[in-house]
Amino acid sequence: MGHDTTLRAGRSGEAAQTLDITVRTGSGSGRTPLSAFDAALQGAGVADFNLVTLSSVIPPGSRVRQVGADLPGGHGDVLFCVRAEAYAERPGETGWAGLGWCVDAEGAGLFVEHHGPTEESVLEQIELSLADMKATRRGHYGAVQTAVASVTCVDLPACAVVLAAYRVSSWFDPAAVTGPLAPRASSAPAGHPSGVAPTVATAPTVPPGVGGGSGSTPGTGAPGVDPGTAAPAGRHDGVAATPLAARPEPTEGRARAAAFAAAPATRPVGRVRPGLTITVEKEVDEATSQRYYRLYRDTFSELETLAAARQLLHEEEFHAEMVDPRVQKWVAWDEAGEAVGMATLTDDLDTVPWISPGFLAERFPDHAARGAVYYLGFTLVAPTHRSARVFHAIIEEMAALMVAERAVAAWDICAFNDDRRLSGNAGRLLSRLAEVSIEPVDLQTYYAGTFHGPKQRSGGRPALAAVRD
Repeated sequence: MGHDTTLRAGRSGEAAQTLDITVRTGSGSGRTPLSAFDAALQGAGVADFNLVTLSSVIPPGSRVRQVGADLPGGHGDVLFCVRAEAYAERPGETGWAGLGWCVDAEGAGLFVEHHGPTEESVLEQIELSLADMKATRRGHYGAVQTAVASVTCVDLPACAVVLAAYRVSSWFDPAAVTGPLAPRASSAPAGHPSGVAPTVATAPTVPPGVGGGSGSTPGTGAPGVDPGTAAPAGRHDGVAATPLAARPEPTEGRARAAAFAAAPATRPVGRVRPGLTITVEKEVDEATSQRYYRLYRDTFSELETLAAARQLLHEEEFHAEMVDPRVQKWVAWDEAGEAVGMATLTDDLDTVPWISPGFLAERFPDHAARGAVYYLGFTLVAPTHRSARVFHAIIEEMAALMVAERAVAAWDICAFNDDRRLSGNAGRLLSRLAEVSIEPVDLQTYYAGTFHGPKQRSGGRPALAAVRD
Protein backbone atom coordinates (compact mmCIF):
# COMPACT_ATOMS: atom_id res chain seq x y z
CA MET A 1 0.00 0.00 0.00
CA GLY A 2 1.01 3.64 -0.39
CA HIS A 3 0.72 6.76 1.69
CA ASP A 4 -1.64 9.71 1.71
CA THR A 5 1.24 11.93 2.73
CA THR A 6 3.91 13.24 0.44
CA LEU A 7 7.17 15.11 0.89
CA ARG A 8 7.39 18.76 0.02
CA ALA A 9 10.16 21.29 0.43
CA GLY A 10 9.96 23.24 3.64
CA ARG A 11 10.83 26.92 3.91
CA SER A 12 14.35 26.15 5.01
CA GLY A 13 14.77 23.47 2.38
CA GLU A 14 14.12 20.47 4.63
CA ALA A 15 11.54 17.88 3.71
CA ALA A 16 8.09 18.39 5.22
CA GLN A 17 5.02 16.17 5.19
CA THR A 18 1.84 17.07 3.31
CA LEU A 19 -1.48 15.44 4.19
CA ASP A 20 -4.11 15.44 1.46
CA ILE A 21 -7.62 15.57 2.99
CA THR A 22 -10.39 14.93 0.49
CA VAL A 23 -14.00 16.00 1.10
CA ARG A 24 -16.73 13.81 -0.40
CA THR A 25 -20.53 13.81 -0.44
CA GLY A 26 -23.12 11.10 -0.95
CA SER A 27 -26.78 10.33 -0.43
CA GLY A 28 -28.98 7.27 -0.62
CA SER A 29 -32.03 5.46 0.70
CA GLY A 30 -32.83 2.06 2.14
CA ARG A 31 -35.45 0.17 4.05
CA THR A 32 -33.78 1.14 7.32
CA PRO A 33 -31.83 4.25 8.35
CA LEU A 34 -28.73 2.06 8.66
CA SER A 35 -28.96 0.81 5.08
CA ALA A 36 -29.67 4.38 3.94
CA PHE A 37 -26.45 5.42 5.67
CA ASP A 38 -24.59 2.66 3.83
CA ALA A 39 -26.07 3.82 0.53
CA ALA A 40 -24.89 7.36 1.26
CA LEU A 41 -21.39 6.04 1.94
CA GLN A 42 -21.57 4.23 -1.40
CA GLY A 43 -22.33 7.55 -3.04
CA ALA A 44 -19.37 9.14 -1.30
CA GLY A 45 -17.06 6.33 -2.45
CA VAL A 46 -16.12 5.11 1.05
CA ALA A 47 -18.61 2.31 1.83
CA ASP A 48 -16.04 -0.48 2.19
CA PHE A 49 -14.00 1.16 4.94
CA ASN A 50 -14.27 0.96 8.71
CA LEU A 51 -14.77 4.56 9.77
CA VAL A 52 -12.86 6.09 12.68
CA THR A 53 -14.22 9.55 13.46
CA LEU A 54 -11.76 12.30 14.40
CA SER A 55 -12.28 15.45 16.44
CA SER A 56 -11.97 17.86 13.55
CA VAL A 57 -8.48 19.39 13.91
CA ILE A 58 -6.50 19.75 10.68
CA PRO A 59 -2.74 19.26 11.14
CA PRO A 60 -0.18 21.67 9.63
CA GLY A 61 0.90 20.95 6.07
CA SER A 62 -2.56 19.74 5.02
CA ARG A 63 -4.31 20.28 1.71
CA VAL A 64 -8.13 20.14 1.80
CA ARG A 65 -10.01 19.67 -1.47
CA GLN A 66 -13.37 18.40 -2.70
CA VAL A 67 -13.41 15.35 -4.96
CA GLY A 68 -15.94 13.04 -6.56
CA ALA A 69 -13.94 9.87 -7.22
CA ASP A 70 -13.97 6.75 -5.02
CA LEU A 71 -11.31 6.59 -2.33
CA PRO A 72 -8.84 3.77 -3.07
CA GLY A 73 -8.06 1.15 -0.45
CA GLY A 74 -8.72 -2.43 0.58
CA HIS A 75 -12.02 -3.88 1.70
CA GLY A 76 -12.27 -3.36 5.47
CA ASP A 77 -9.36 -0.93 5.76
CA VAL A 78 -9.59 1.77 8.43
CA LEU A 79 -10.50 5.28 7.28
CA PHE A 80 -9.76 8.16 9.64
CA CYS A 81 -12.30 10.87 8.89
CA VAL A 82 -14.52 13.73 9.96
CA ARG A 83 -18.13 13.34 8.88
CA ALA A 84 -21.59 14.89 9.04
CA GLU A 85 -24.76 12.95 8.33
CA ALA A 86 -28.45 13.83 8.10
CA TYR A 87 -31.50 11.59 7.92
CA ALA A 88 -34.98 12.00 6.46
CA GLU A 89 -37.32 9.18 7.53
CA ARG A 90 -40.82 10.52 6.81
CA PRO A 91 -42.13 11.12 3.26
CA GLY A 92 -41.47 14.73 2.26
CA GLU A 93 -38.91 15.30 5.01
CA THR A 94 -35.55 16.79 3.96
CA GLY A 95 -32.24 16.61 5.76
CA TRP A 96 -29.06 18.57 5.18
CA ALA A 97 -25.53 17.66 6.29
CA GLY A 98 -22.46 19.87 6.00
CA LEU A 99 -18.80 20.27 6.81
CA GLY A 100 -17.08 23.60 7.21
CA TRP A 101 -13.38 24.25 7.49
CA CYS A 102 -10.73 26.94 7.52
CA VAL A 103 -6.96 26.72 7.28
CA ASP A 104 -4.03 29.05 7.75
CA ALA A 105 -1.10 29.68 5.43
CA GLU A 106 0.68 26.59 6.79
CA GLY A 107 -2.27 24.27 6.10
CA ALA A 108 -3.32 23.90 9.76
CA GLY A 109 -6.98 24.39 10.51
CA LEU A 110 -10.32 23.27 11.86
CA PHE A 111 -13.32 21.23 10.69
CA VAL A 112 -16.88 21.42 12.04
CA GLU A 113 -19.78 19.16 11.16
CA HIS A 114 -23.48 19.99 11.37
CA HIS A 115 -26.86 18.78 10.16
CA GLY A 116 -30.30 20.35 10.02
CA PRO A 117 -33.58 20.66 8.11
CA THR A 118 -32.37 23.39 5.71
CA GLU A 119 -29.18 24.42 3.98
CA GLU A 120 -29.38 27.84 5.60
CA SER A 121 -29.53 26.40 9.10
CA VAL A 122 -26.53 24.14 8.48
CA LEU A 123 -24.42 26.93 6.98
CA GLU A 124 -25.32 29.23 9.87
CA GLN A 125 -24.26 26.63 12.43
CA ILE A 126 -20.98 26.07 10.58
CA GLU A 127 -20.17 29.79 10.56
CA LEU A 128 -21.05 30.22 14.23
CA SER A 129 -19.08 27.17 15.36
CA LEU A 130 -15.95 28.09 13.43
CA ALA A 131 -16.14 31.71 14.58
CA ASP A 132 -16.21 30.59 18.20
CA MET A 133 -13.43 28.04 17.70
CA LYS A 134 -11.18 30.51 15.89
CA ALA A 135 -11.70 33.07 18.64
CA THR A 136 -10.07 30.77 21.19
CA ARG A 137 -6.99 30.11 19.06
CA ARG A 138 -4.08 32.23 17.92
CA GLY A 139 -4.07 31.04 14.32
CA HIS A 140 -4.75 33.39 11.41
CA TYR A 141 -7.25 31.27 9.53
CA GLY A 142 -8.50 31.98 6.03
CA ALA A 143 -12.05 32.10 4.71
CA VAL A 144 -14.56 29.45 5.75
CA GLN A 145 -15.18 26.83 3.08
CA THR A 146 -18.12 24.46 3.08
CA ALA A 147 -19.47 21.29 1.51
CA VAL A 148 -23.10 20.29 1.97
CA ALA A 149 -25.38 17.46 0.87
CA SER A 150 -29.14 17.00 1.13
CA VAL A 151 -31.67 14.22 0.80
CA THR A 152 -35.47 14.04 0.74
CA CYS A 153 -37.45 11.01 1.84
CA VAL A 154 -39.82 9.77 -0.83
CA ASP A 155 -41.02 6.47 0.60
CA LEU A 156 -37.92 4.95 2.26
CA PRO A 157 -35.56 6.33 4.91
CA ALA A 158 -32.84 8.46 3.33
CA CYS A 159 -29.43 9.73 4.41
CA ALA A 160 -26.97 12.39 3.26
CA VAL A 161 -23.28 12.28 4.19
CA VAL A 162 -20.40 14.74 3.90
CA LEU A 163 -17.07 13.17 4.81
CA ALA A 164 -13.49 14.42 5.02
CA ALA A 165 -11.06 11.53 4.47
CA TYR A 166 -7.72 11.98 6.28
CA ARG A 167 -6.00 8.64 5.68
CA VAL A 168 -6.55 4.93 5.15
CA SER A 169 -4.72 2.31 7.18
CA SER A 170 -4.39 -1.43 6.57
CA TRP A 171 -5.04 -3.88 9.39
CA PHE A 172 -2.17 -6.09 8.26
CA ASP A 173 0.49 -3.43 7.81
CA PRO A 174 0.03 -0.71 10.47
CA ALA A 175 2.76 1.40 8.92
CA ALA A 176 1.06 1.43 5.53
CA VAL A 177 -1.60 3.92 4.61
CA THR A 178 -3.14 4.89 1.33
CA GLY A 179 -4.91 7.93 0.07
CA PRO A 180 -4.98 10.73 -2.45
CA LEU A 181 -1.26 11.49 -2.25
CA ALA A 182 -0.01 7.91 -2.40
CA PRO A 183 3.45 7.47 -3.97
CA ARG A 184 3.21 5.40 -7.11
CA ALA A 185 5.29 2.76 -8.79
CA SER A 186 7.59 3.84 -11.59
CA SER A 187 4.62 4.23 -13.94
CA ALA A 188 3.55 7.38 -12.07
CA PRO A 189 5.47 10.06 -10.20
CA ALA A 190 5.73 9.84 -6.44
CA GLY A 191 3.59 12.27 -4.52
CA HIS A 192 0.84 12.38 -7.12
CA PRO A 193 -2.06 14.30 -5.58
CA SER A 194 -4.78 11.87 -6.56
CA GLY A 195 -6.26 8.74 -5.11
CA VAL A 196 -6.10 6.81 -8.38
CA ALA A 197 -3.23 5.93 -10.67
CA PRO A 198 -2.91 8.62 -13.33
CA THR A 199 -3.92 8.09 -16.92
CA VAL A 200 -0.67 8.38 -18.86
CA ALA A 201 -1.00 11.02 -21.53
CA THR A 202 -0.12 10.05 -25.05
CA ALA A 203 -0.73 13.41 -26.69
CA PRO A 204 2.01 14.28 -29.17
CA THR A 205 4.94 16.17 -27.70
CA VAL A 206 5.49 19.73 -28.87
CA PRO A 207 8.64 19.84 -30.99
CA PRO A 208 11.56 21.81 -29.53
CA GLY A 209 11.38 25.50 -30.22
CA VAL A 210 7.63 25.61 -30.79
CA GLY A 211 5.69 28.10 -28.67
CA GLY A 212 7.02 30.13 -25.82
CA GLY A 213 8.27 27.59 -23.31
CA SER A 214 7.09 27.59 -19.75
CA GLY A 215 6.27 31.07 -18.63
CA SER A 216 8.25 32.97 -21.27
CA THR A 217 7.82 33.93 -24.90
CA PRO A 218 10.82 33.92 -27.26
CA GLY A 219 11.69 37.31 -28.62
CA THR A 220 9.35 39.25 -26.34
CA GLY A 221 11.73 39.89 -23.47
CA ALA A 222 8.87 39.19 -21.10
CA PRO A 223 9.68 36.30 -18.78
CA GLY A 224 6.74 35.03 -16.81
CA VAL A 225 4.11 35.81 -19.45
CA ASP A 226 2.85 32.62 -21.01
CA PRO A 227 1.78 32.48 -24.65
CA GLY A 228 -1.97 32.46 -24.84
CA THR A 229 -2.40 33.73 -21.28
CA ALA A 230 -5.74 35.44 -20.93
CA ALA A 231 -6.14 38.53 -18.78
CA PRO A 232 -9.41 39.07 -16.90
CA ALA A 233 -10.50 42.21 -18.77
CA GLY A 234 -9.27 44.85 -21.19
CA ARG A 235 -9.37 45.89 -24.84
CA HIS A 236 -9.72 42.35 -25.97
CA ASP A 237 -9.56 40.44 -29.15
CA GLY A 238 -11.82 37.54 -28.29
CA VAL A 239 -10.51 34.35 -29.82
CA ALA A 240 -12.15 30.97 -30.28
CA ALA A 241 -10.51 27.71 -31.28
CA THR A 242 -12.53 24.85 -32.68
CA PRO A 243 -10.79 21.46 -33.03
CA LEU A 244 -11.69 19.87 -36.33
CA ALA A 245 -9.97 16.51 -35.95
CA ALA A 246 -7.41 15.05 -33.61
CA ARG A 247 -3.94 14.13 -34.71
CA PRO A 248 -3.96 11.20 -32.22
CA GLU A 249 -5.71 8.03 -33.34
CA PRO A 250 -9.55 8.07 -32.97
CA THR A 251 -9.43 5.31 -30.35
CA GLU A 252 -7.24 7.55 -28.19
CA GLY A 253 -9.74 10.38 -28.46
CA ARG A 254 -12.57 8.09 -27.36
CA ALA A 255 -10.48 6.86 -24.46
CA ARG A 256 -9.80 10.42 -23.35
CA ALA A 257 -13.48 11.31 -23.59
CA ALA A 258 -14.39 8.24 -21.54
CA ALA A 259 -11.78 9.10 -18.93
CA PHE A 260 -13.13 12.62 -18.49
CA ALA A 261 -16.73 11.41 -18.38
CA ALA A 262 -15.93 8.74 -15.81
CA ALA A 263 -14.06 11.11 -13.50
CA PRO A 264 -15.81 14.50 -13.52
CA ALA A 265 -14.31 15.69 -10.23
CA THR A 266 -10.70 16.09 -9.15
CA ARG A 267 -8.66 13.68 -11.22
CA PRO A 268 -5.31 13.03 -12.81
CA VAL A 269 -5.41 13.55 -16.56
CA GLY A 270 -1.93 12.74 -17.69
CA ARG A 271 1.83 12.61 -17.26
CA VAL A 272 3.14 14.62 -20.19
CA ARG A 273 6.72 15.01 -19.01
CA PRO A 274 8.81 12.70 -16.83
CA GLY A 275 8.36 13.81 -13.25
CA LEU A 276 5.37 16.04 -14.06
CA THR A 277 1.71 15.21 -13.48
CA ILE A 278 -1.34 17.26 -14.47
CA THR A 279 -4.54 17.07 -12.41
CA VAL A 280 -7.85 18.88 -12.60
CA GLU A 281 -8.84 20.27 -9.22
CA LYS A 282 -12.24 21.51 -8.08
CA GLU A 283 -10.68 23.43 -5.25
CA VAL A 284 -7.21 24.65 -4.31
CA ASP A 285 -6.14 24.84 -0.67
CA GLU A 286 -5.56 28.14 1.10
CA ALA A 287 -1.76 27.97 1.15
CA THR A 288 -1.48 27.16 -2.58
CA SER A 289 -4.04 29.84 -3.41
CA GLN A 290 -2.05 32.47 -1.51
CA ARG A 291 1.20 31.42 -3.17
CA TYR A 292 -0.28 31.53 -6.64
CA TYR A 293 -1.99 34.87 -6.04
CA ARG A 294 1.44 36.36 -5.34
CA LEU A 295 2.76 34.78 -8.54
CA TYR A 296 -0.33 36.02 -10.41
CA ARG A 297 0.33 39.58 -9.22
CA ASP A 298 4.03 39.38 -10.09
CA THR A 299 3.27 38.03 -13.56
CA PHE A 300 0.50 40.37 -14.66
CA SER A 301 0.89 43.56 -12.60
CA GLU A 302 2.63 45.41 -15.45
CA LEU A 303 -0.63 45.28 -17.41
CA GLU A 304 -2.26 47.64 -14.91
CA THR A 305 -0.62 50.55 -16.77
CA LEU A 306 -0.49 48.98 -20.24
CA ALA A 307 -4.17 48.19 -20.84
CA ALA A 308 -7.22 50.43 -20.55
CA ALA A 309 -9.45 47.97 -18.73
CA ARG A 310 -8.67 46.17 -15.52
CA GLN A 311 -6.45 43.20 -16.27
CA LEU A 312 -6.10 41.60 -12.85
CA LEU A 313 -8.58 39.89 -10.60
CA HIS A 314 -8.80 41.42 -7.16
CA GLU A 315 -7.42 39.18 -4.43
CA GLU A 316 -10.85 38.14 -3.20
CA GLU A 317 -11.92 37.35 -6.78
CA PHE A 318 -8.82 35.21 -7.31
CA HIS A 319 -9.36 33.22 -4.12
CA ALA A 320 -13.06 32.81 -4.97
CA GLU A 321 -12.05 31.16 -8.26
CA MET A 322 -9.70 28.85 -6.41
CA VAL A 323 -12.59 27.40 -4.36
CA ASP A 324 -15.31 27.58 -7.04
CA PRO A 325 -15.91 23.99 -8.23
CA ARG A 326 -17.29 25.30 -11.54
CA VAL A 327 -13.84 26.64 -12.44
CA GLN A 328 -11.42 23.84 -13.20
CA LYS A 329 -7.92 24.35 -11.88
CA TRP A 330 -5.47 22.44 -14.10
CA VAL A 331 -2.48 22.00 -11.83
CA ALA A 332 0.99 20.71 -12.72
CA TRP A 333 2.72 18.79 -9.92
CA ASP A 334 6.36 17.86 -9.65
CA GLU A 335 7.63 14.58 -8.23
CA ALA A 336 7.58 15.98 -4.68
CA GLY A 337 3.87 16.78 -4.92
CA GLU A 338 4.49 20.53 -5.20
CA ALA A 339 2.20 22.60 -7.42
CA VAL A 340 4.46 24.21 -10.07
CA GLY A 341 1.93 25.45 -12.61
CA MET A 342 -1.75 26.28 -12.90
CA ALA A 343 -4.34 27.25 -15.51
CA THR A 344 -8.07 27.84 -15.19
CA LEU A 345 -10.75 26.50 -17.54
CA THR A 346 -14.52 26.41 -17.30
CA ASP A 347 -17.52 25.28 -19.30
CA ASP A 348 -19.82 27.32 -17.04
CA LEU A 349 -19.52 30.66 -18.78
CA ASP A 350 -21.49 32.41 -16.04
CA THR A 351 -18.31 32.23 -13.95
CA VAL A 352 -16.56 34.59 -16.40
CA PRO A 353 -18.02 38.01 -15.52
CA TRP A 354 -16.35 39.95 -18.35
CA ILE A 355 -17.93 37.97 -21.21
CA SER A 356 -21.44 37.45 -22.51
CA PRO A 357 -22.29 33.72 -22.51
CA GLY A 358 -25.12 34.43 -24.94
CA PHE A 359 -22.67 35.76 -27.53
CA LEU A 360 -20.72 32.50 -27.67
CA ALA A 361 -23.91 30.43 -27.53
CA GLU A 362 -25.28 32.33 -30.54
CA ARG A 363 -22.04 31.96 -32.48
CA PHE A 364 -21.53 28.28 -31.63
CA PRO A 365 -25.08 26.95 -31.11
CA ASP A 366 -24.32 23.27 -31.67
CA HIS A 367 -21.39 23.29 -29.27
CA ALA A 368 -23.33 25.27 -26.69
CA ALA A 369 -26.24 22.83 -26.87
CA ARG A 370 -24.01 19.95 -25.80
CA GLY A 371 -22.03 21.93 -23.23
CA ALA A 372 -18.85 22.02 -25.30
CA VAL A 373 -17.92 25.71 -25.12
CA TYR A 374 -15.01 26.35 -22.74
CA TYR A 375 -13.27 29.53 -21.60
CA LEU A 376 -9.58 29.64 -20.73
CA GLY A 377 -8.71 32.05 -17.93
CA PHE A 378 -5.11 32.56 -16.86
CA THR A 379 -1.99 30.39 -16.93
CA LEU A 380 0.80 30.62 -14.36
CA VAL A 381 4.10 28.79 -13.99
CA ALA A 382 6.37 28.94 -10.93
CA PRO A 383 9.62 30.81 -11.70
CA THR A 384 11.64 27.73 -10.73
CA HIS A 385 9.98 25.67 -13.48
CA ARG A 386 9.80 28.05 -16.43
CA SER A 387 12.37 26.02 -18.30
CA ALA A 388 10.53 22.73 -17.72
CA ARG A 389 7.85 23.32 -20.38
CA VAL A 390 5.13 23.22 -17.74
CA PHE A 391 2.93 25.57 -19.76
CA HIS A 392 3.13 23.27 -22.75
CA ALA A 393 2.24 20.27 -20.61
CA ILE A 394 -0.92 21.92 -19.26
CA ILE A 395 -2.04 23.15 -22.69
CA GLU A 396 -1.44 19.71 -24.22
CA GLU A 397 -3.79 18.14 -21.69
CA MET A 398 -6.41 20.84 -22.22
CA ALA A 399 -6.13 20.38 -25.98
CA ALA A 400 -6.70 16.64 -25.54
CA LEU A 401 -9.99 17.41 -23.77
CA MET A 402 -11.03 19.87 -26.49
CA VAL A 403 -10.30 17.31 -29.20
CA ALA A 404 -12.08 14.48 -27.38
CA GLU A 405 -15.21 16.62 -27.02
CA ARG A 406 -14.81 18.41 -30.38
CA ALA A 407 -15.25 21.54 -28.30
CA VAL A 408 -14.77 25.27 -28.73
CA ALA A 409 -12.17 26.92 -26.51
CA ALA A 410 -12.34 30.70 -26.22
CA TRP A 411 -9.96 33.13 -24.58
CA ASP A 412 -9.15 36.82 -24.69
CA ILE A 413 -5.97 38.84 -24.82
CA CYS A 414 -5.40 42.56 -24.41
CA ALA A 415 -3.98 44.64 -27.27
CA PHE A 416 -0.60 45.02 -25.58
CA ASN A 417 -0.06 41.28 -25.42
CA ASP A 418 -1.61 40.76 -28.84
CA ASP A 419 0.89 43.21 -30.31
CA ARG A 420 3.63 41.04 -28.80
CA ARG A 421 2.20 38.11 -30.77
CA LEU A 422 1.32 36.07 -27.72
CA SER A 423 -1.96 34.97 -29.31
CA GLY A 424 -0.01 33.79 -32.36
CA ASN A 425 2.28 31.69 -30.20
CA ALA A 426 -0.71 30.05 -28.55
CA GLY A 427 -2.25 29.34 -31.93
CA ARG A 428 0.92 27.73 -33.24
CA LEU A 429 1.14 25.53 -30.15
CA LEU A 430 -2.47 24.39 -30.49
CA SER A 431 -2.00 23.77 -34.21
CA ARG A 432 0.84 21.38 -33.41
CA LEU A 433 -1.52 19.32 -31.25
CA ALA A 434 -4.73 19.16 -33.27
CA GLU A 435 -6.48 20.23 -36.42
CA VAL A 436 -7.93 23.48 -35.10
CA SER A 437 -9.38 26.62 -36.66
CA ILE A 438 -8.62 29.79 -34.69
CA GLU A 439 -10.51 32.98 -35.39
CA PRO A 440 -11.05 36.35 -33.68
CA VAL A 441 -14.70 36.58 -32.67
CA ASP A 442 -14.96 40.13 -31.30
CA LEU A 443 -13.01 43.32 -30.71
CA GLN A 444 -13.51 46.09 -28.18
CA THR A 445 -11.56 49.32 -28.52
CA TYR A 446 -11.32 52.07 -25.88
CA TYR A 447 -11.24 55.71 -27.02
CA ALA A 448 -10.22 58.88 -25.21
CA GLY A 449 -10.83 62.51 -26.18
CA THR A 450 -8.52 65.32 -25.04
CA PHE A 451 -10.12 68.78 -25.02
CA HIS A 452 -7.88 71.72 -25.87
CA GLY A 453 -10.35 74.63 -25.88
CA PRO A 454 -13.54 75.90 -27.53
CA LYS A 455 -14.08 75.79 -31.27
CA GLN A 456 -14.16 79.26 -32.84
CA ARG A 457 -16.89 80.11 -35.29
CA SER A 458 -16.69 82.72 -38.01
CA GLY A 459 -16.46 86.13 -36.49
CA GLY A 460 -14.46 84.83 -33.57
CA ARG A 461 -17.48 83.63 -31.62
CA PRO A 462 -17.00 80.43 -29.59
CA ALA A 463 -19.09 77.42 -30.61
CA LEU A 464 -19.84 76.71 -26.96
CA ALA A 465 -21.39 79.08 -24.51
CA ALA A 466 -19.12 80.02 -21.65
CA VAL A 467 -19.49 77.80 -18.66
CA ARG A 468 -20.54 79.81 -15.66
CA ASP A 469 -20.28 78.91 -12.02
